Amino acid sequence: MAQVLLVGKDWKARALLRAQLLEEGLEVEACEQASEAIESLDRNELLPELLIADLSASDDPAGEAELLAPWARQVPIWVITSRSLIVDKKLKGRGFAMLLFRPIDLGELVEQIKQRVENR
Repeated sequence: MAQVLLVGKDWKARALLRAQLLEEGLEVEACEQASEAIESLDRNELLPELLIADLSASDDPAGEAELLAPWARQVPIWVITSRSLIVDKKLKGRGFAMLLFRPIDLGELVEQIKQRVENR
């Protein structure tokens, strides 16, 4: 079963995406902060097929991006951000597989995630 790791401070958005992915048959772990996701990555022998980090509501999006960037060589990371965040420029060139900007169509995001994990 494909595993996805979600990171995001907005618990409603995180819970909704998690529920949708579970409905699609994916195994999903959700964390509030990047530091929790890093602990999970360190703890698990198997890496997830995809890590999705919603930094749009983060208190420190640049800091969370900094924590996640080294893992981008081992796990595909999609970063969701707001167009208004200055961190967008700092995200480019960090090895993240995809940068997505809010607002996001949840149904389309779920389809993209399914395609990504199925083709891995």
